[in-house]
Amino acid sequence: MGLDGFRLRHLKMLVALSEHGKLGVVAEMFGVSQPALSRTLNELEQMSGHQLFERHNRGLIPTPQGEVIVRHAKMLISEAQRAEYEMVVAAAGQGGSVAFGTIMTPAADYVAPALKRIFESHPTIDISIAVGSSDVLLEDVLSRRLDFAVCRVPSGMNPLWFDYLPIGQETLRVIVAVDHPLCSKHLVTEDDLRHQSWVLQPHGSFLRQVVDDFIRRHGIVPASVVSTSDALLTMLLMLQSQRLGIFAEPVAALLERHGLVRALNIEGDISVPGFGLIKLRDRDLPASAEIVYNVFATTRSP
Repeated sequence: MGLDGFRLRHLKMLVALSEHGKLGVVAEMFGVSQPALSRTLNELEQMSGHQLFERHNRGLIPTPQGEVIVRHAKMLISEAQRAEYEMVVAAAGQGGSVAFGTIMTPAADYVAPALKRIFESHPTIDISIAVGSSDVLLEDVLSRRLDFAVCRVPSGMNPLWFDYLPIGQETLRVIVAVDHPLCSKHLVTEDDLRHQSWVLQPHGSFLRQVVDDFIRRHGIVPASVVSTSDALLTMLLMLQSQRLGIFAEPVAALLERHGLVRALNIEGDISVPGFGLIKLRDRDLPASAEIVYNVFATTRSP
């Protein structure tokens, strides 16, 4: 009993079954008959010593053991795809690939300077950057879709899973379109913020929790709230619907310098815990990712 007989194709089949839940659909995807796929699944369950999927009229549902192997299968598939890509890059004499993630604040005043240093010394490295919330980014770090991330460890994740290097702090600013009525006020009070329309991060995100706490503490009752993680949509709603938005201070300052928004001077800062450079503990990064990670580790936010 064990997983020694599992091949990469088997792992891809298990992932596809977990995502689609239909033998017929997955069989067609892999160019095999449905009975042949069913036999393969039975053989994999016998090899593993566990039932991996429950059979229902509506399809296949992973068992707890199946969820474990599917999660690890995704990691292994990602690593295999990465290896294939890096072999092609190496054959072409290029500099390898790196995938990392960042929350918005360091993207403005930390990531860009670090990337400038990297491309001065390693101009052929292929870099892919994901921008999102900390919880989403670290899920991708755990599944190895990302090599590392610049973010914070959410309360729902075990910090012992990661190596964490502190980098910077974060202050949020309330911003509005340059023609918003509140732009004329030198100091915006709690009363001014009441009954305004807002566009905020989605419920459950760390920044939304911070903002909701600020709103509750100051007795601010929004007229309406649109929730989105998309920065472009946030900007459009602010500019076209006179909604208040909240961005990190470096991002707000950048947008303000270009005349797109105005950062309001409000009573009380909205501060959040600092962010850092995070990777899986005890994971050996690929050579190109190690280069980029080390440059980030020696770059400090202004």
